[in-house]
Amino acid sequence: MNTQSHDLKRYREEQRQQWDGVAAGWKKWWRTIENGAQCVSERMIELAEVEPGQRVLDIATGIGEPALLAASRVGPAGRVVATDLSPQMLEIARERATAFGLTNVEFMEADAGRLDFPDGSFDAILCRWGVTSLPNRSGTLVAIRRMLIPNGSFATSVWEAGSKGRPLASLATAVAREMFDLPPPPPEAPSPARNELEQEMIDAGFADVHAEEMALTLEFPSTEECTQYLMDVSPELAALFSDKSSGQQADYRQRLAEKLGQYVMVDGSVRIPNVTICAVGRNPA
Repeated sequence: MNTQSHDLKRYREEQRQQWDGVAAGWKKWWRTIENGAQCVSERMIELAEVEPGQRVLDIATGIGEPALLAASRVGPAGRVVATDLSPQMLEIARERATAFGLTNVEFMEADAGRLDFPDGSFDAILCRWGVTSLPNRSGTLVAIRRMLIPNGSFATSVWEAGSKGRPLASLATAVAREMFDLPPPPPEAPSPARNELEQEMIDAGFADVHAEEMALTLEFPSTEECTQYLMDVSPELAALFSDKSSGQQADYRQRLAEKLGQYVMVDGSVRIPNVTICAVGRNPA
C-alpha cells in the first residue's frame, strides 16, 4: 500500500470513528435538526424529480435523511438505498425507518467515495451535505453519474462557504481558537461556491446543471440548549474536548453562549439562519 492510499484509509477510519462517537447526539437532536433541514431535503427531492416507483440512492445519509423522505415519496413500488460510513448513524436511521413504518429502504455501510453499484442502477441519487467531505470530489461525481439511468438526476446540497453558511459552526471554531492552541485543520476540500459546484458537475458530465441558494433556520429554546446541541453533535468538538477538564468545558460553553447573543430573541429562544446551496444535474441520455 502506497503512502497516499494509507493516508486515505486512515482518514476514512478517523471519519468513521468521529461520526460513530457523536451518533448518540444526533439521535437526541434529530427533531431539532430536521425541523430546520427538512426543507432542504424536500427541495432536493423536487429538483431530482423523485416519483413513485423509482429507485433512489442516498449517499452519506447519516440518520436517514433525505432517504426516509424519499422512501415515502417512491412508495411501496419504489426502493431507496441509503449509505453511510458510520454504522452507529445507520443504526439510528434504521430505528427511525421502523418508527415511520417504512419498509422500502435499505441501509448499507459504505464509503461515499468508493461506491460500486452497476451502471444505471438508480433513477435518482441524493446527497445532503456529504459532498464536501469527499477527498476526491470530482471522481466521485463521475461515479455518481455513471450509477444513474439515462436522464436520471443527481441532487445535492453544500453549505455556503464561510460564516454565512453555518454561523454556529464558525462561532464555535472561533471560541475554540481563542481558548486553545489548536493545530491547523485537516486538509479537506473547501465548500464550493455556487458557480464552482455547477462547474464541477458539468465537468463530471452532468447536463442541465442548476444551482440555487436556500435559507434554513435552526431554533433552540435557549443559549444553553444551543451550546449543548453543538457539544453533542459536532465531531470536531467531541475530539477537542476529549482531554479537556470539566472546568474548561464549562468556560467554553459560557463564552459560546455570550457569542450567541446576536441570535437571541425577546423570549430567550435562539434562531440561527444558515445558507445552503442546492444543485441538480441530469445524466445525459
